[in-house]
Amino acid sequence: MDLNKFEDDEQVVKCLKEQIDNIHTLDECRLHKEEQYQTSEEVLWFRNCIEWVIRINEVIVNIKYALKKCLEFAEAILWPLEETENKRLYSYYLEDAAYRNIVLWDMFKQLLNEFYKCGYSEKSGIKIFKFLENSETKIGEVKVKRILEYLNSSNHQMVRNNLRHSFTHSVDPTSPYVFHRLIDGKIEPQSDYIFPNHPYENINYIIMDVIQLIEFISEVTDEMYEYRNTNTIIIEVLYTMPCGKVIDGSTCWNIKVLKGNLEKIVVPCETSCDKRNVYKQVYVCKPIKIHYRRIHSQQGEIIGTLTPKMTFAELVEKYGFNK
Repeated sequence: MDLNKFEDDEQVVKCLKEQIDNIHTLDECRLHKEEQYQTSEEVLWFRNCIEWVIRINEVIVNIKYALKKCLEFAEAILWPLEETENKRLYSYYLEDAAYRNIVLWDMFKQLLNEFYKCGYSEKSGIKIFKFLENSETKIGEVKVKRILEYLNSSNHQMVRNNLRHSFTHSVDPTSPYVFHRLIDGKIEPQSDYIFPNHPYENINYIIMDVIQLIEFISEVTDEMYEYRNTNTIIIEVLYTMPCGKVIDGSTCWNIKVLKGNLEKIVVPCETSCDKRNVYKQVYVCKPIKIHYRRIHSQQGEIIGTLTPKMTFAELVEKYGFNK
């Protein structure tokens, strides 16, 4: 965000506050207890992905708090070069936000590694740049290219190198420093650190970086949400029979299992009509519609309808059911 477009500090602060408020946590795609009891390797893998998103959300909340406090103390600074308690606390929370932001990038790497099954241990010290280059095939060329392009952008480099690395390895980037060097026999002041960025500029860099990072993470959690709802959730069902009668299913299904057995489902039916069939000496019908809803869902949440295509006669012929 270009702060030069604003007429005064009041407008800048108003916009920064709005941007901070827009920083949001992510859908954790959690499973209900009954769904977690599914002990397949697939469900255990998905639960690991959820754990990373939960941790990511904790860091996002902390970053948002640090940025709010940072802006609060930045507003109290009367001029950028002052050395006061307000300046000290502004620097403290800016460093906290910058540090946690880099931590969030590392957690994003961990989520990518887990969700796309890239094969690295969570203890691996591989940097995100190298990780993305090595994992392009599994994550996707287009996605990796977009992330790497942003990681190499001036805005992210300002946060990762100028702010975070400066706090860690050299000088406080929020304070003025005057170092003197002997150059050609003459003592001259080094001007590199005399004028630090304006406090609002530093805050803006971190806000923009966090918002972009959350957008990248959201793309992964959107895929997780879709995967969960098509592979992992447990659903309750209603069957619409050929005669129009609706029967409540007596058992719950894993949605992937239901879809895999869609054409094989027959339901006991005592309705006396010419549409019923005999299967193992029991009257049954093949549903014409299967309506489902995720367990514990509110009205309208994660619902759908599946439509079998085969007739009962085709079912018997294909799968060898005995009348």
